[in-house]
Amino acid sequence: MATSVAVQLAQLRAKGSNPLDSKAQKIQHSKSLIFDARVAATQDFDSLFLVCYEAFHELCLLDSRFTGFAGNIFSEQSKQQDRIQMTRVQIDKLNTLLDDFLGLVGGRLLLKPALKAVEWLVRRFRIQEYNTLRMVLTFLPYHTTPIFSTLLSIMPRDLPPALRFLHPYIQSLANPPRHTIVYTAIHNKSFFVGMNAHVLDVSRVGYHYPALFSFWAAIITEAVAAMLDQSRNGRREIQRQSQEDVVLRIMPTLNDGMCLEKVHDLQVGCYMIITVLATKSALRDEVLAALMDAVAFGLSQTNHRGLICLAALAQQKESAVLSKRVLKALLKIEKLDHALLMLKPQYNVDKLALGAVLGIVEGFDNAQDTQRKSLALSVIEADLMDESSVAIAITSIMSIMQTGNLEQKQQPSVQSSLIDLLQCLTKKENVRKFIEGTTGGPEKGIDLRVKETMHWGENLLEGHQDSQLDNGHRPSLTESFEDAVTRIPTRTAHEISFLSHSDSCLFDSLASAFVLASSTSFSSSISSLKRFSDLPVLRKCLMMTEPLYLSFFVRVWCSPYQDVARAAAIDAVSECLRSSRLVQDVQFLLPYIIFGLADYSLIVRRASVNLLTALLSAYCKDETEKQRPNLATFGREQIYGQTKQSSEVVWLSIEEAAKFINQVLAPRIEEYVLDPNHISQHLSDTLNGSKTSTGAQYIHKDLKTSLRQAFFAFLCSHVVNTPIFSMKFRLLKILNKVERVGVLSRSKALLPLLSESMSESKLQREETCKRFQISPEKFHEQLVGIVSPVDRDGTRVLQSIIETVKDSDLPLLLIAAYKRIRAIWSSLKPDLQLTLAKILLELAVGDTQRNEGETQRVESILTLQTISLSTVILQHFIENLSALPNNMREKMSSKRRRTSHGHAVVPSDDDSKSFGFVLKRFAFVLELVEAHNPREHPQLLKGLFQAMGELQQLQNLSSTDLGYLEVLTMENILSIVKRLERSPDLQLDQSAIKPNVLIDCLRTTASPQVRQRALLLMSSLASVTPELVLHSVMPIFTFMSATTLRQSDEYSAYVVAQTMELVIPQLVKSLHKQKEDLILGTSELLLSFVAAFEHIPSHRQLDLFKSLVNKLGPTDFLFALLILLLDKYPGDQVVIGFAANLAGSYDALTQLRTIEKYLAVNLDILKPKPTISQHLVVVEGDRIAETVIAKMLPLLTVILRGERLINKTTKALVRNGENAIFIRVLYAQILEQILLLSRKTRHDKNMESCCSKVLTSLLGLLSTSELVGALRSILESDENEVIRLQALNSFQQRLTHDLKDSQPAQKACLAFLPQLTSVLENSSSLPLKHAALACIDCISERFGKKDLDAVFIAARGAFSNRNRSPADSSFHIATLLCLGTMIEVLRDAFIPLIPVVLPQTFDHLSASIEEDLMEDGLHNAAYCLIDALLLHIPWIVTGTYLESLLRISYRSANTDVGEDWIKSRQQTLSLAARQIEPRESFAALCETWKIATTEGPNAVMEYLDTFRVIIERQPKSMVLQQTEILTNILVNVFDLRRTQFSPRTECSFEDNEVEDAETAIFESAMTMIYKLNDATFRPIFLKIWEWTVDPISKKDGKANMYRRTTFYTFLIKFFDTLKSVVTSYADFIIEDAVVILQNVSLQDDDSKLLWRRVMTALQKAFEHDQDDFWQSLTHFSAMSECLLRQLSHGSQISMTSEVIPAITGLAVAADSANHHKGLNGAILQYTRSDNASVRLAAVQCEYSLTERLGEEWLALLPEMLPFISELQEDDDEAVEQETQRWIGKIEDVLGESLNSMLQ
Repeated sequence: MATSVAVQLAQLRAKGSNPLDSKAQKIQHSKSLIFDARVAATQDFDSLFLVCYEAFHELCLLDSRFTGFAGNIFSEQSKQQDRIQMTRVQIDKLNTLLDDFLGLVGGRLLLKPALKAVEWLVRRFRIQEYNTLRMVLTFLPYHTTPIFSTLLSIMPRDLPPALRFLHPYIQSLANPPRHTIVYTAIHNKSFFVGMNAHVLDVSRVGYHYPALFSFWAAIITEAVAAMLDQSRNGRREIQRQSQEDVVLRIMPTLNDGMCLEKVHDLQVGCYMIITVLATKSALRDEVLAALMDAVAFGLSQTNHRGLICLAALAQQKESAVLSKRVLKALLKIEKLDHALLMLKPQYNVDKLALGAVLGIVEGFDNAQDTQRKSLALSVIEADLMDESSVAIAITSIMSIMQTGNLEQKQQPSVQSSLIDLLQCLTKKENVRKFIEGTTGGPEKGIDLRVKETMHWGENLLEGHQDSQLDNGHRPSLTESFEDAVTRIPTRTAHEISFLSHSDSCLFDSLASAFVLASSTSFSSSISSLKRFSDLPVLRKCLMMTEPLYLSFFVRVWCSPYQDVARAAAIDAVSECLRSSRLVQDVQFLLPYIIFGLADYSLIVRRASVNLLTALLSAYCKDETEKQRPNLATFGREQIYGQTKQSSEVVWLSIEEAAKFINQVLAPRIEEYVLDPNHISQHLSDTLNGSKTSTGAQYIHKDLKTSLRQAFFAFLCSHVVNTPIFSMKFRLLKILNKVERVGVLSRSKALLPLLSESMSESKLQREETCKRFQISPEKFHEQLVGIVSPVDRDGTRVLQSIIETVKDSDLPLLLIAAYKRIRAIWSSLKPDLQLTLAKILLELAVGDTQRNEGETQRVESILTLQTISLSTVILQHFIENLSALPNNMREKMSSKRRRTSHGHAVVPSDDDSKSFGFVLKRFAFVLELVEAHNPREHPQLLKGLFQAMGELQQLQNLSSTDLGYLEVLTMENILSIVKRLERSPDLQLDQSAIKPNVLIDCLRTTASPQVRQRALLLMSSLASVTPELVLHSVMPIFTFMSATTLRQSDEYSAYVVAQTMELVIPQLVKSLHKQKEDLILGTSELLLSFVAAFEHIPSHRQLDLFKSLVNKLGPTDFLFALLILLLDKYPGDQVVIGFAANLAGSYDALTQLRTIEKYLAVNLDILKPKPTISQHLVVVEGDRIAETVIAKMLPLLTVILRGERLINKTTKALVRNGENAIFIRVLYAQILEQILLLSRKTRHDKNMESCCSKVLTSLLGLLSTSELVGALRSILESDENEVIRLQALNSFQQRLTHDLKDSQPAQKACLAFLPQLTSVLENSSSLPLKHAALACIDCISERFGKKDLDAVFIAARGAFSNRNRSPADSSFHIATLLCLGTMIEVLRDAFIPLIPVVLPQTFDHLSASIEEDLMEDGLHNAAYCLIDALLLHIPWIVTGTYLESLLRISYRSANTDVGEDWIKSRQQTLSLAARQIEPRESFAALCETWKIATTEGPNAVMEYLDTFRVIIERQPKSMVLQQTEILTNILVNVFDLRRTQFSPRTECSFEDNEVEDAETAIFESAMTMIYKLNDATFRPIFLKIWEWTVDPISKKDGKANMYRRTTFYTFLIKFFDTLKSVVTSYADFIIEDAVVILQNVSLQDDDSKLLWRRVMTALQKAFEHDQDDFWQSLTHFSAMSECLLRQLSHGSQISMTSEVIPAITGLAVAADSANHHKGLNGAILQYTRSDNASVRLAAVQCEYSLTERLGEEWLALLPEMLPFISELQEDDDEAVEQETQRWIGKIEDVLGESLNSMLQ
């Protein structure tokens, strides 16, 4: 077991920390971020510090914070710091510095200076080992960059647990992907904690940077989200626990991060994480509240992200209450409502806004209530909360107001603030509507007290403000009750009732005192009220006999005073009823009690209920009384003053009043308190006698109609006669819900009130509404609500209002009347509707003489546009659309005439106004018709056509464009017509339809919109009443061709499509019925479209014409359209392409039928009396029939060549169904038509060409097997050679390009071969023979192997005697090529034809070489046939055949005419060399050498190339077997120079030609030598050598010299290629070379050439001597003496190119001091020659030897010095200069000067 010391030593050794382990130290030192390991290992700390410190200085210039590290880790002392020798305290301090530097440099790691600075920490402090985690976390944001992979390369093998995930990436040096880091953060807790700690540490010291935060936030957010997703497994408790564990893991980081207020990016990242926590987990409210507190701590004014986070957290809480910290943070944000409103489109801020409102309301105090109130109001107003949240907020406000919290605070200002807040809220439309929509009871979730307050706020809007009246009624805030009482007089002279219509001079002062008395404290209030009621002026003692006392309190509670005052007034009346016996019937109180019960104030309703209770008690009978006493009615003639209003009041009997109180009002007392709307609903149900209402069960069974009618009349009379407008307004709301009670209608009872209101002025009405604080608009709405739709008198009042009331008088009444008309319109009787509609129309678009107000005009227009007009009304409007009067029509007509004559006429203002009135009326009525869905009113059709005619007249008279009105009219007509299309059962008055009006419109209008609508309308009419429209069809399409078809917009396309869709089918149907010629009947239609073709937008052309053809029927009309197009645009390729594309869109059968009819029309043109063609094509004048047809036929060619037709036809024939039969029949007919057309136009070459092209295209349409059958009929029946030729050419093209082979095609083609052979044998037409031969060639190539016998017969026929006779070489070429193909197919089966074919081929080849022919095509074709033989049956081409081939090839080489000529011949010879047996080839070459030399150098070169190729292709064994014949060939070719130059003749080769030939000879020889060994080649070499030196002729001395020249030239190649391997072969030539060098004459060019070749050969032999061959004294002596003697020829030949290199080479090869000394002595002797040239040659030789051998040669320097001294003073300047050059070389070699030696 290892000891602890051993373990520690092992750890040190593993880390390379052992200072004695130099190898480990070097490895550790070589780990670098920027240097290669080998370079880093050689660096010391001094040099490294200079590099890194310079980079650190650059960082300091970028950021001054780096300067703090200059005195420690980047100081000079840091070079000597070794952390191994430091104490623990020093190491901790060092780690802190290193961590700080890494945190600061992290943001700049992509800069080179930063990377170099980190390099110092890596190399000196080895942070990758000791600060691994911090370094990796610093680099991790850049994990996708190369620097991270570099970091991985220096990481230690033992990584901390947090970084274990990097192991695989360290091994592969690959960058870790992002998902790996996220996965690690999820599952590796130490990495998760370390990463968060690193971010917080960097942020605390202020070294943070954006890259770190963005990386950290993204990784941690995704990791937390994944953790939360994983925690959703298991039971709910386990899930909650897992989620809280995640929160606990991240919560410390979030708390610390949120506390760093200045680090905004960190806070944003925390917000992201918190948002994920809130949305992905079900946390308790406590946890969410803690998170919200943390967010609120760092919330700033501009931190919208923090607000988003708070909103997300608040939304997850169950409770909307916010903590004080959160609320305080929110209140610090200026314009909180705006900030939340900006977030609302993307985030849910509902609960956060609710929490803010609740917190604000809870925290109201004296100091801040104004600010808080406005903030709460703005938050609620901003519509940030949903309905439930608004309800909670308002409920909370009411709870605070009505619970003990407010009483404890004892702060009246707080109460006032809350009241003001509620009042402001109720003024907001959205809040009020919300409350109104949720008044269904407590089950809606809203406390009734909230509703109560909200309705009270609405009351304020209507004028019932509780706090005050106007400035005249408002009591002073500083005035006391005593002061107010003192101003009240003690008596009144004229006051009878305070409900009188006359003004009271006493009421205001009394009311002020009463309000002050009721608003004091509770104890003082009782005494003040008692004192007030006892005032003498009120005459309390007479309260039950005169109305003054009670009317005062009634008016107070019906006026806009404070709730307390109004409740006190009601209580005062209640007290009166309780304290005294009822002596008169006080039923006048009932309407005002109902007013109080409907009040929105709770205390007022409670007081009213008390009053109702008191009244109920007063009306109760005593037990002793059988019936009530007949009491007088209180205030019967005085209640509303001594005026007619009091006398017009309808009163109840006391029994009726008692029944009404007991049976109607009393049962619902509790509900009245709770809901202010209950009394309204209850009374309306009671009066209506409703049995379906919720309160029906309380209606007494004995409540008869008479009682209800009496009470209804009672209430209505009080409403009409009371001066209290607030009471009128509130009761009208109830009474307007009752239509009729018994025989009494609402309108009859209340109509006087409405009539009276018409007599008031605007100022009076405004003053009244202001005084009673009611909304004028709503009051007038209730007034006109009196009118019932079933009451004619009421309707007449409304009519009177809209006709007579002026805009300036009562605009609100006018508007209300129009609203009422709109509301009751549907319930009005038809005659009343018609009457009102007429009036409204006149008011809306009245004539120019009327002066209606703007309000009347606008409201009339709005009403007509809103209400639903019946057919009768619309019909009346349209039929009464009067045009201009006659006098005005005459004026406009005369104006037009004068204008047309060039006289400008300015219309008068009256005329212009009248004309404008007519147009305005037209437009409005037509718009009304359009708005009322004219398809539902087909009776309007006649009137609309009349209106269309009127518009035409107006336009003609005024020259004004009325396009809008015309379009509007036609749109209405079109809607009706479409309805008629879909509903054929509807009866149609055909007399109402006037197509001529539309035609006139089309002709006269310049508006494209009008034209388009007219066309659409005509199209629809054609489907409804075709018999009325079809006679006008052609003008329509003629017009379309000039206008609509040329438009490029989509709507125009739709118009045209609809026109064709609806008109054309009807037209065709009509023509069928009338049994007329379809083409004749539609030719004008087709011509219209054809004429517009070039103007139609290109993108619409195809769809448009295709639609046209589809509507007409493609089978019957497509061909006619194509003919018209080609006739209109002859030769236009665009039109041809379009027509082909159009035809190609149909199926194959349709296209073929079209082609058949198309050709039938063309044949019809040629007839003396054409029939159908005369309607489609014009043939007259210069346009002869053939010219017209020639311009038609190209289209057929394009159609037939189309891939779509070919594919469709092929598929149809493959299916072999019914369509296939029709296609074959049509094809035969078309073929017959083409042949007939070609025969009829045979005399015209242009037509002949066109017909042949069509035929070619037609033949290409069918499959190969189908095509063969058609060809047979053509070849057998047609006499036209051009057609037959074209047919065969088409078939040949099909065979060439159609690569699909099928069994039927094979059989058909092979069966067709005999007929093609017959054409070859029997036809006299050479082009036809060519075509047949090409077809045979293609068939043989593709299908020949399937039937060899058929191909053989065809081959025999193709080369028969009858086919060899034509003199045209092109035919022979085609024949040879065809035979070549057949050879490939037949192979050995072709052998019987070889004796005939091959000699004839050689004849053709020879003939092609003749000077008078020089036919390269024939030449190449012959070689192609030979190539085929050589490839497939090469053993046939031997002996005589091969020699013949070579002889002809030599002749061909001598007569080259082009590259193809050469290429074909060389290819054949090369093929022969490869394919034929070498024995045969060599024998043929041996026999034909002389012929090749006779034919010229080109032939020789090809001979040699062939020879070389044969050798290259043969193995060594085969070459060894043929050595004898190869030697003979070599001897022959080596003798080329002699045979050409000995003697020279005119036919001899040029020197360069011989040189080129010898080069090729030597290449071939070397190729052969490579395949031989020394034992085999040496005899051949000796034989050639002996042949070379063997004397030929004594007379011709140069013969042997030429042979030697060739041989020594070969030796140059021989020695230079094989080098030292063949150095010993020089032994054979030494003697002969010495003789040549000694005896050669340098005056003769041939001799000099031999001398040069010998010298060069020797030089090559010296150069490659590696076996000391030339060190042999025998070899050296013989050669050295001879070579040195050549220096004497210095004056005759240059020594530097041959002699000196040879001598130098011999000296190098003979590496011996003795040999060198001998050579040196001999050369020095030549330096003293009398000949300067010899001396110069000797010096140059010494220089060369010195340069080549160096010090080895200069060992002989002592012998050289005397000669050098002499040469320095030589008479010849060249010698002297060369000597100096030699001296310089010696000094260079020795390294010292020779001056001292030469002195």
